[in-house]
Amino acid sequence: MTTKTKYSHVSNWIFYRAKARAKILLEGSVSEQYVILEDYCKMILATNPSITAIIKSNMVEGKMIFERVYICLKACKEGFRPGCRPLIGLDGCFLKGYCKGLLLAAVGIEATNSMYPIAYAVCEKENTNTWSWFLKLLKEDLDIDRPSQFVMMNDRQKGLENAIASIFEGAEVRNCVRHLHSNFKKDHPGLLLKQQLWAAAKTTTIPKFQKRMRELRETSENAYNWLALKTPSEWSRSHFNEMVKYDMLLNNLCESFNVAIVDARDKSIITLLENIRYWLMSQFFNKRESLKKWIHPVGKRILQVVERNKNIAKNCLTTRAATYQFQVNCPNNESFDVDLQKRTCSCRRFQLTGIPCGHALAAIWTSGAEIMDYIHECYKKETFLKAYAGIIYPMPSPKQWPETGLNPIYPPFETNLPGRPKKARRRESDELPPSSTKTRRFGQIHLCKKYK
Repeated sequence: MTTKTKYSHVSNWIFYRAKARAKILLEGSVSEQYVILEDYCKMILATNPSITAIIKSNMVEGKMIFERVYICLKACKEGFRPGCRPLIGLDGCFLKGYCKGLLLAAVGIEATNSMYPIAYAVCEKENTNTWSWFLKLLKEDLDIDRPSQFVMMNDRQKGLENAIASIFEGAEVRNCVRHLHSNFKKDHPGLLLKQQLWAAAKTTTIPKFQKRMRELRETSENAYNWLALKTPSEWSRSHFNEMVKYDMLLNNLCESFNVAIVDARDKSIITLLENIRYWLMSQFFNKRESLKKWIHPVGKRILQVVERNKNIAKNCLTTRAATYQFQVNCPNNESFDVDLQKRTCSCRRFQLTGIPCGHALAAIWTSGAEIMDYIHECYKKETFLKAYAGIIYPMPSPKQWPETGLNPIYPPFETNLPGRPKKARRRESDELPPSSTKTRRFGQIHLCKKYK
């Protein structure tokens, strides 16, 4: 007896509509979530007192139309000042799902050189007006009265630059060098010019920076003139402020945050905000629990930096000039002046990062001192604990909220663009393709664990 296989003749659109209905049953419709958005802010304020949750809407024909929402959790803003360095990374990412607009984020850096989310907001677009509104609220939450003590990291977005200049007047501004090169290569393409730009950005002393710029000038006068118009303190380590203890040239802090919440970026408004809060709640707890595994006064990432610097120190010859002063000679015929009392090295890496460079490590070994005593306090266990000491409390689902929908907010007017929304970042033509995580099966023999 033979059986016939029956195939379904249902179109793809029926499956898409079924999927959309299932999402509405699980998460609620887009309009329903905007209706209870004000109730969500009231509920998060009730469960997490002293947070900041602000909604901005416009009145159109008797209806409140959503425009922006800003959230800064109490644990994040109270842990930033004592547990993070005075640096704030700023960036915006597109929301391409049910919730339209952009997600603005302010991110700091904590003791293990990991990102530390401070505040986030959903707004209609990325311009000077929205960034000024966001930065003004951020400045009030963090109680910043002297912006000159802070460094603002950004991706050279014009509206963001204008907002920083007006709200954080006097703050040091650093630009992501990758975005700087994206603008640079439009008029000055080529691998050699790219390498020379990055070489000038990576230098840590002014004489080496000037040498790299002269080399760039010999290659292309126009490229040199374009780069000379930029303030060196915005893109080169040679002019960075030594008080921040952070020498990264990329805005990877915000990029890491965008990757961490990538699954939430195509959700409806409340699902988006709640996924971020839930992720932060678990993140804070996991960070506090990870502290129990620390064997050394600093975290694993900082130890890895020290181990890399040890490889440089092994090849250095140290001569003592005084109790704390040393001359360190390297195999490339360069010599450096190290002062352990002032915690300085003439290469400036010690001052920029707060972690002993290879030359300083050679001097520490000669003096017989302990390496951990010369690592800055911003990397220590006590600082890490201050950052994550706060608790982000859980909150119930909307079905358990009292009297929802009394002050309804309606979703913004849709402006759907043609085509399917892209979730992956568009890579530049000269960027390397992403590394594959799949293992190759070609030429491999796989045996069953049970029967071999």
